[in-house]
Amino acid sequence: MTVKRQYRETPEERAERKSHSSGIMVIEPAEKCSLVEFLGELEAAGYEMVDALYKERIDGKDLCGKRTYHMVRFLFARREFVELSDEFKKVRDVIRAELRNICEAAMWRIRSFSNPFYKNGEEIPDQRAVSINLEARQPLFHPDGRPVTMWQKDENGKRLGDAPRPLTANRCLLISDNVITLRESVKAV
Repeated sequence: MTVKRQYRETPEERAERKSHSSGIMVIEPAEKCSLVEFLGELEAAGYEMVDALYKERIDGKDLCGKRTYHMVRFLFARREFVELSDEFKKVRDVIRAELRNICEAAMWRIRSFSNPFYKNGEEIPDQRAVSINLEARQPLFHPDGRPVTMWQKDENGKRLGDAPRPLTANRCLLISDNVITLRESVKAV
């Protein structure tokens, strides 16, 4: 991945990050979500990718602080406020393609927060930042490119049909009237 890598999070950095966690959950955790259309809608709504970073973080469920997880953050801003570094301009198209691949190749558990906006470590009053967290990746394709399939089942767990079907999303993350929303997917019968 082309995304710039930061040093592994320290226990002190985790404590500092958690001390700023005053966000409000605006989308409760939702399983099997697709983001296939979301990036195009985000750009059509006037947002542009301005940065991307990767960091290994400490898992808060591990009291010893040895277990970690990996976090990748893609940052978008309103197009009229964008100021890109020369370094990011060189890799932005590659990172955008990598993000599109992440969105097209898997379904995710999604949750979203409205967070305070900080500049130079200071909270800016009346400004908010939206955080869309993609968790629990469920790949749609095997490494060889074949679709991942699953048997459809009735309410009693009995198989339906004569063969397993490719996985499909239950919901889609979309932008409607400049608001990020989840829409139930239409299931084919």
